[in-house]
Amino acid sequence: MTSVDAKQRIAAAHRDEAAAKNQAARLSILAAAFLIAIKTITGFLTGSISVWASLLDSLMDIFASVVNFFAVRAASRPADEDHTYGHGKAESLAGLFQAMVITASGLFLIREAIKRIREPHEITSEWLGIGTMAIAIAVSLALVARLRKVARDTESPALASDAVHYASDIYTNGSALVALAIVYFSGWKIVDPIISITISLYILWSAFTVAREAVDILMDRRLPQEIDEQVAAVVSRYQGQGVFGFHDLRTRRSGSLKFIDLHLDVERRLTFEQAHAISVRVLREIEAEIPRSRVSIHTDPAEGDAETRRRGDAAREENHAETRRHGDAARERQSD
Repeated sequence: MTSVDAKQRIAAAHRDEAAAKNQAARLSILAAAFLIAIKTITGFLTGSISVWASLLDSLMDIFASVVNFFAVRAASRPADEDHTYGHGKAESLAGLFQAMVITASGLFLIREAIKRIREPHEITSEWLGIGTMAIAIAVSLALVARLRKVARDTESPALASDAVHYASDIYTNGSALVALAIVYFSGWKIVDPIISITISLYILWSAFTVAREAVDILMDRRLPQEIDEQVAAVVSRYQGQGVFGFHDLRTRRSGSLKFIDLHLDVERRLTFEQAHAISVRVLREIEAEIPRSRVSIHTDPAEGDAETRRRGDAAREENHAETRRHGDAARERQSD
């Protein structure tokens, strides 16, 4: 595959991923809008603080999902003169914003639940609330499954944080359902605000998780150790072909993309063209091995021990012999 073909393949994959992320982001907005509509009606009819807590969470959901939608679109834009590494960190900024929104909603719910403990409120039409929460759980389950799949396939931080957000809705809606059922069967109204506080604490923990990942990406935290091991495995395949090793490996992430920089130790006796060619081969193989990676290699001349040079000479001689055999076979076919 030529360099042009590889670039075209990468560009096509990037377009497909961008389309999948935009579609998932739109789906989350539509789902949140539907849940807001049914929870608003149910909240007025039942008067349950747990239902209102779930409604508030859905309002935060749609607000954050709209921000996510535009962040995903911005992150999908190609690199330009002012943003030579692309716009991928827009997704992490959206994730950080989501964490702030989730935190605000969690604190507000705790405040409202404490007020409800001090001033109990009558709850009616519990079965309507139970049915609404069951529908909300089903919608949230389907949405989370879709968001997690697209986030996993595209490694999108924004969609991953969106999935965490909507996963918390499953617990929120489930807890509201349980609260309504307990109130209906036992009459213990105190259960409603207590469960609401429990929901809020889980929401705050979710916010912390989302914020920590977003900050790690924004601060260029290195990629997991597995990435270093994959790079080392690729480089080791070229030992004996003029490559002695590598050093100064640096990795980071921006949106769905992984940026990998390293210095490749190449035998000093190689010509400039040979050193460049083998560096490109290593670069392409790393990018093929690690999805959505962008690799930059600086080639350094190096000296190897006698055994390493002997293996390198033997490998190059074998490559030359193989090339001559292919050439002789081609000439024979032409002469026939």
